[in-house]
Amino acid sequence: MPPKAVRQIVVEEAMVDLPPTSGAGLFYYPSGATYSGDWLCLPPPGADSAEADPMKIKKKPGKDDPPPPPPEPLKRVRQGKGTYTEGDYSYTGDFEKDEIQGVGRFTYASGTYYEGEWFGGGYHGHGKYMWTDGRSYDGQWQQNKMHGQGCYTDVNGHRWVGQFFNGSGPGLTNTL
Repeated sequence: MPPKAVRQIVVEEAMVDLPPTSGAGLFYYPSGATYSGDWLCLPPPGADSAEADPMKIKKKPGKDDPPPPPPEPLKRVRQGKGTYTEGDYSYTGDFEKDEIQGVGRFTYASGTYYEGEWFGGGYHGHGKYMWTDGRSYDGQWQQNKMHGQGCYTDVNGHRWVGQFFNGSGPGLTNTL
């Protein structure tokens, strides 16, 4: 019996210039807001990794096949560290898939600020809220509310320490 013939396929390597999938830069929004920082490109919704692979071999369309739809552009999102400013409001800190998440500082137009941990775009974890009149809260937050162990300091410097629940502090201890 003669030996079987071996088929070899030679694939030519092609250099393809792909757009960057992450980086850092300055972005301008239609509202006048700006973002300066790290970004990431997300694939369009519904795109799986096989479709997003530019080296994937595609079936040649037949003469009666309709033309394919144009590809959706990649969506650039804030990812990593950056500063977002809109009017007199600004946030400097961490972003995850275009959402404030991690650690950062948000400053309001009045000068009041929150500095601490964020989750899902809101105050969550440990943080400090400082009003311009001198009042402050330093402690735990949950879904934008003082919740957990914390210390509220009033305008006169009186400190209220204890367990906060859903934005209020029943049973707090006043420490002078």
